[in-house]
Amino acid sequence: LTGIPVAQTLMGLGSFSEMHPLALQMLGMHGTIFANYAIDKCDLLLAFGVRFDDRVTGKVKEFAKNASIVHIDIDAAEIGKNKAVEYSVCADIGASLECLNELFETKQVEMNAPVLKEWVDDVLEQKAQKAMAYPEYEDAIAPQHAIQVLEEVTEGNAVVSTGVGQHQMWAAQWYRFAEPRRWLTSGGLGSMGYGLPAALGAAAAFKAAGEKVTVVDIDGDGSFIMNVQELATL
Repeated sequence: LTGIPVAQTLMGLGSFSEMHPLALQMLGMHGTIFANYAIDKCDLLLAFGVRFDDRVTGKVKEFAKNASIVHIDIDAAEIGKNKAVEYSVCADIGASLECLNELFETKQVEMNAPVLKEWVDDVLEQKAQKAMAYPEYEDAIAPQHAIQVLEEVTEGNAVVSTGVGQHQMWAAQWYRFAEPRRWLTSGGLGSMGYGLPAALGAAAAFKAAGEKVTVVDIDGDGSFIMNVQELATL
């Protein structure tokens, strides 16, 4: 509807299909170069349901320093807590987006099409030129490659859980989610051992709902061993 590029935080992965041409995937310390480029160069940042975590912003004063920021969050305590913004709305994101869509659909708000096209072309050029890469080995399978193949096989529709550590970041970077509510990770809580029981819970919930969904726990050995006793539940 708007043609605006979309970057997502770790906890927001899948809220916008990462298969979409305008998806920039994850931003921040572990994010893509092109997502961070877009944030750094934009003049308007629409921040929906985010908390400006330090893993996203880095040096807060330098984050989106060229942009006016519109922050929408249901929790009033999050607005202005970490990053000062020009415009804020304390509201449910779903209702807010519906209102914004209505404004665009009824032409009450119009985009500057030539300027937007120039901007989008610039961002997509960065996306094409600075795609993520990983080392390849003759005698081993790169973890990133394994996750990439998993995404291809499941078409981005699996429910993926993780523990905490490097595997968590690899999963966030290399598994592109086609749908929302498919990503289970502990985020800022940093809970090693989260992956296996989260996967078990997701599998049980989908089975109870009569839905056939592939559930995968991408885990590290340390995180996995934390709750390895849950294998008995299987």
